[in-house]
Amino acid sequence: MTADSQTPAGHARIGVLGASALVAGSMIGSGVYLLPATMGAVGSISMLGWVAATGAALAIAGMFAWLGPAAPEARGLAGYVQAGLGRFFGVQTTVVYWCLCWFGNVAIALAVAGYAGYLVPALAGGGARLATTIAVIWLTVVAAWIGPRLVARIEGWTLALGLLPVVAAAVFGWLWFDPQLFAASWNPRDLSAAAAIRESGLNAFWAFLGLESAAAVAAVVRDPARNVPRATLTGVLAAALVYVAASAALMGMMPAAELARSDAPFADAARIAIGVGGGTLIAAFAFIRTAGCLTGWTLVASETTRGAADEGAFLPAFRSRPGERASAINLLAVGVLMSLVAAMTVTPTLGEQFGVLINVAVLLSLYAYALAGLSLIRLSGRFTPGRRVLAIATALVAIGCSLALIATGKPHELLWSLAPVAAGAALYLPLRRR
Repeated sequence: MTADSQTPAGHARIGVLGASALVAGSMIGSGVYLLPATMGAVGSISMLGWVAATGAALAIAGMFAWLGPAAPEARGLAGYVQAGLGRFFGVQTTVVYWCLCWFGNVAIALAVAGYAGYLVPALAGGGARLATTIAVIWLTVVAAWIGPRLVARIEGWTLALGLLPVVAAAVFGWLWFDPQLFAASWNPRDLSAAAAIRESGLNAFWAFLGLESAAAVAAVVRDPARNVPRATLTGVLAAALVYVAASAALMGMMPAAELARSDAPFADAARIAIGVGGGTLIAAFAFIRTAGCLTGWTLVASETTRGAADEGAFLPAFRSRPGERASAINLLAVGVLMSLVAAMTVTPTLGEQFGVLINVAVLLSLYAYALAGLSLIRLSGRFTPGRRVLAIATALVAIGCSLALIATGKPHELLWSLAPVAAGAALYLPLRRR
């Protein structure tokens, strides 16, 4: 039986519009809250980076639309890689994904600290910001340790609030948009178009992390062979439209230099538009949502480790224990590592530190996406000949986009990202002997 014929049965299914909403909703969240500050250092020309990142996201999303039916038995990103490339790369992807989770978590914790500093100015200094970041990390570790039910409630309570600042900026920010200000901030560093993409493409792709989860909607979509690819691409385009509209609106409301220095760009933009009260309200919403998002991702990082250890793809010390709601040792390890990364990446401005953190997370994800593309090429024999050609072509475009974005990484960011890749390769040897 080919992958083309393995269509899940059932009648309670959603159409392409519902699936598109699921895809877009999984990406539009707290990840973008500090991106305008990072992009502000490049200027309005960073819109070119958004275009490049959107193109890459569409190519990679298309790849996962093929991987879903090619490896229906796979569980998560590492499962897709292992299905086509074997256990070595499956273990390596597990380690890479685990590391990108806690690098990304530190970036989200930094966003929490930034908006906390807006609400309480005493927390806005460099030392206070680091202390707040680490305190937030450990509060979310404790919340995750209490149990998944509490984490789910926090996520549910904060989800709607999290969408409000971004969607409001994308829709209503244009009422205060100043074209002359946008033009004056276009290229403060006098970069070429290619250099602007190199400076901002990785940053922009951070907003699309998690697009691999789109393939998971196949089981609840009518006619998945046709509708999942359409929903995936539509969802990514919808998320890109919101992100680009919000970022462009902010760049027409604040000078690039001021935006680059901002610890809470959406709140600062709201203050300009509707006064101090509006800025405080948006900052409170952003603070609540980023804290809720961090709680969920802390649990994800912990459970990713535990699940991999249970399957023999990670160290035995991290396996499940009878009666354990959440793994204490996994959460402790994640908390310690996140705290170390927060301290080791401190920079003079919040936007600069945020940029380093998200770029490392993106580089790790892109490496995993490139492996997933190679896996799809190996698995393409499960399709009919005509669809096999399309699957291979999609995989090659996705791999090319991933490698092109990786090539824009700065040397110190590439060094940070190489450590997990090497650790994953080294971990395979003892696991294989065991």
